[in-house]
Amino acid sequence: MTIGLIGYGRFGEFAARRLASRARLVVHDARFATGRRARGRFRFVSLDEAAAQEVVILAVPVSALRSVLRDIRPYLRPGALVVDVSAVKEEPVRWMKAMLPKGVEILGSHPLFGPDSAALSMRGKTVVLCPVRLSRARLRAVIRVLRNVGLRTLQLSPKEHDRLMAETVFLTQFLGRIVVGSGLRRRPPVTGNYAQLLQLVETVRHDTRELFIDMVAYSGECRRVVGALRRSFTAVGKEISPRRR
Repeated sequence: MTIGLIGYGRFGEFAARRLASRARLVVHDARFATGRRARGRFRFVSLDEAAAQEVVILAVPVSALRSVLRDIRPYLRPGALVVDVSAVKEEPVRWMKAMLPKGVEILGSHPLFGPDSAALSMRGKTVVLCPVRLSRARLRAVIRVLRNVGLRTLQLSPKEHDRLMAETVFLTQFLGRIVVGSGLRRRPPVTGNYAQLLQLVETVRHDTRELFIDMVAYSGECRRVVGALRRSFTAVGKEISPRRR
């Protein structure tokens, strides 16, 4: 089996290194010349070749996903499995169901780790799976492969996934970016709580602005969280505002 990986950004590069040690892999990214080899482990190919494999993984920003789906549609083979790794799921799943051929199987996924958190090992990390259109046998095979490399799997509906991500991953990114953007000077970790805050801020520094913006743009659940935080911030501001005596 050969895997076609489309997208070689920060997560795509991380995924390619892991996949190339376990399967035959070809990669497409418009920034890299076809035929170029990455340390002999895999080669960069044209979009049509990457899309013609048995398994096609889409590691592109959510904002680019519809365009990629439209471009790969003519090259997908019947029975192929298309997997996206977007940080939001409702919109990408809807696009894949509408735009991909009926004979193609579809699996939404979201690895809850990345180049930083899994730099040493992926063991014990979690992948959310949102089965869209694939056989039970194939889903079991995917889960078996993931577990064999030490990953945990969590099955959720796209809506459940987006609500969970909005109230956890996005929430921490939002709060961390507020601290980063405040311009406040970093202090020594004099308390445990402040040490945890510094850790959160460091994590946010490594996440791309594009991912953060896409989560808001393509997830109603994230927009709901933004609204709740704004209301809370206003309420807290009123509590501490000077009052006339």
